[in-house]
Amino acid sequence: MIGLKRTYDVMEEAVCVFFFLLIFLLMNLGVFGRYLFDVSFEWNIELCCYSFVWLTFLGAAFVRKKYAHIKVEFFYIAAVRRLPLAGRRTLYLLKELIMLFFLGALIVLGVELAVRSWRFMSQAMQISQFFLYISVPVGAAMFLYREIARIIESRFGAQPERTEAESGNIG
Repeated sequence: MIGLKRTYDVMEEAVCVFFFLLIFLLMNLGVFGRYLFDVSFEWNIELCCYSFVWLTFLGAAFVRKKYAHIKVEFFYIAAVRRLPLAGRRTLYLLKELIMLFFLGALIVLGVELAVRSWRFMSQAMQISQFFLYISVPVGAAMFLYREIARIIESRFGAQPERTEAESGNIG
């Protein structure tokens, strides 16, 4: 099980690095091709956009693993500081349930959108829009995996993550 988790972690990071490098190479190809050789590729910017969308949704799960998402938790922190322990746990559970519901809805509705878009073709590459829209449920599923793993860790293993505001390191 640990080997499978490690493989998933490495693959997740490798795919994000692949898309980032692909975007970098495609943009450089476009710039140098246009200015040095006076050649422009129609498919270049479209593939770059597709790669960026994939990087965004897959990268969200990767960043979740590192606990590096930008958090706007002002009201959550203010409420947590005023609540007793039972209230904190209830609020934490409510926050996690909302997140799980949102990710589940994103997966279901994302698959529905991707399937409906199968017959629509992209302008330059003439590939199905399905390959663009399926990035949403794939990224949401990966994020859901990370979210469930974090809930399990906080419940049965290590302490749940603490924001800077909760630990008293800011303002």
